[in-house]
Amino acid sequence: MRSLLPRGQTLGEAPSDATDGVAWLAEARHACVRTNQNSSMIAIIPAAGQGTRMSGVTDGRPKELLPLGKRSVLARIIDEALDAGAEKVVVVTSPAKPEIAEAVSAMPRVQIAVQNDRLGLAHAIACADVCGDSMIALGDVVFHDSSPLERMSRLIERGIDGAVAVEQVDESKVGSYGIVEIDEGIGAVRRILEKPRSDETPSRWAVAGRYALSRPLMERLGEYVRTALRDAPGNEVDLTGFLNALVGAGADIRAVALTLEQQRLDCGSPSGYEQARRLRWD
Repeated sequence: MRSLLPRGQTLGEAPSDATDGVAWLAEARHACVRTNQNSSMIAIIPAAGQGTRMSGVTDGRPKELLPLGKRSVLARIIDEALDAGAEKVVVVTSPAKPEIAEAVSAMPRVQIAVQNDRLGLAHAIACADVCGDSMIALGDVVFHDSSPLERMSRLIERGIDGAVAVEQVDESKVGSYGIVEIDEGIGAVRRILEKPRSDETPSRWAVAGRYALSRPLMERLGEYVRTALRDAPGNEVDLTGFLNALVGAGADIRAVALTLEQQRLDCGSPSGYEQARRLRWD
């Protein structure tokens, strides 16, 4: 499989020439002046999923609390976010998973938010009630050795609207992932397709479980979720639709490719967790 970009290159380092698609984005950018000196980043970890695929492994406990070495999956993701510069971490859980709140109750700079109804990833993130610059780390995806979050947060500090971590996958696996179509000249995200057939897109860049969104986009998220639920009550509100709407409105969202050292591990599946469990963790 050949890429136009070397593996490990951070996509999207060049400044964007795109014009804003709607007035709210231009106004929000103007009102939200961020610098390296005064910006702060909040991490959101969605962990409210039912974990049906892992029922044979978890014995009824949340999959996020499965051990990797001496620490749980969730604890390692919290460490990753804090190491990447997050000022605080908000873990979004569900009323059916009280063990998560117990597990993090003594952790400094960690808070709990609750998603009472399973209404999709965008809704879960909105339940965190965060309006500032944010990094989003899926609660069943861990990284071994190093994480892309710090590079992603630097893009937000520089004034980029958002970032999505990506990795290349084989053609046979395209239908298992969100696939990102990218302008590989500047690394701008053009579209995200949810589990497409391989003949529906030439891209082989898959979403790698990490996102970063600037304050203007986070402020827009709540309105997007409320509108979606009003138009289709009870339906899940996915993050892919929100990001595609932002791109259509002129938002500058960049792709950040994993480096050779950054190994993504899906602890939301039995085989992925077994792969992670066999690695050496400090």
